[in-house]
Amino acid sequence: MSKFFDYGDSEDIPQWFHIKATDTDMDRVITFWLWGDSEQHIRELLNKKSYKDIEWIKPIGLTLPFV
Repeated sequence: MSKFFDYGDSEDIPQWFHIKATDTDMDRVITFWLWGDSEQHIRELLNKKSYKDIEWIKPIGLTLPFV
């Protein structure tokens, strides 16, 4: 396969992610930041906790926007 179409592990670097999901313990939609290795890693962490109905996960980078 051409390298042009190989998306590979380019997003699998540790970074901050901004998340909007429903917390089933509080029965509320919340937004928060979480550090993780990749979006897949973040989804695994959210599945272990009480977060369902994930609306979005946005990679932020190495620095949080409010710091």
